[in-house]
Amino acid sequence: MMCALMMCALMLTSCNSKERPEAIWLDGGRGQGEVVYPRAIAYDSQNDWFYVVDRTARIQRIDSNGKFLNGWRMPEWEFGKPVGLTVGPDGNLWIPDTHYHRVMVYSPEGKLIKQFGKEGEGDGEFFLPTDVAFDSAGNAYVAEYGGNDRIQVFDPDFKFLKSFGHFGRESNEFARPQSIEIVNDELFVVDACNHRVTVLALDGTFKRSFGKSGSAPGEFRFPYGMTIGPGGEIYTCEFGGTRVQKFSKDGQPLAVWGRQGKLPGELNYPWGIVLDKRGRLVVVDAGNNRLQVIRL
Repeated sequence: MMCALMMCALMLTSCNSKERPEAIWLDGGRGQGEVVYPRAIAYDSQNDWFYVVDRTARIQRIDSNGKFLNGWRMPEWEFGKPVGLTVGPDGNLWIPDTHYHRVMVYSPEGKLIKQFGKEGEGDGEFFLPTDVAFDSAGNAYVAEYGGNDRIQVFDPDFKFLKSFGHFGRESNEFARPQSIEIVNDELFVVDACNHRVTVLALDGTFKRSFGKSGSAPGEFRFPYGMTIGPGGEIYTCEFGGTRVQKFSKDGQPLAVWGRQGKLPGELNYPWGIVLDKRGRLVVVDAGNNRLQVIRL
């Protein structure tokens, strides 16, 4: 029995990490189809294209083969750049403009449609927003950190509805909620500095969590990105752990991919991850200035 358990752990931690990616997209640089330390990614399943933002505050839209379609730059960037991107139910790109404490909404062509929020701790105000997710009613859930460390909820007209969470280490508290997803009326939160994934009801009630600080399967070192598959499987990428993990819908570790390095199949500071309709995972390999396309 012990031997079988050891073999299982070995498979989780090493075998998958040696696999090469299916493809590598983008190159390092400041031109079209090039990136400088990409920080976030979003997938538009309706049109089968992706959005990426990098450290130069450029948004680039790329097709299903990683080819550049169009791009634009955020209007302000001196204080910092966005760390999250989400395609909304309206088909537009919702950007938590992190260091400017607001949410901005752009058309696929890069036209600014609307924005809301300002710096503060009150209802409808933000401090370092990180990500946006939507429920079936079209309400927007916005995560933030740096003191607020909470989730705020807005209706489709940007009217504040409620908020929940605050900074801390307990089960209903957060320390940098970096990525959020809503699936089947459950809110999944990558609680990065608490090294866990927390699952809440949409009213903020704690339901369950999994993960702790560490490098074994099922443990985390600063998870930043998350995406959820059609069967409820959960994929995460770890900024500090330099790897991708796959979990069952109840949080059991299933597979691991990636390790520290610069070669194909290796990662440096992965920030984000999305799953496309082909079952491909696209991983933001920030420190290597590229995207890696894998299956897990």
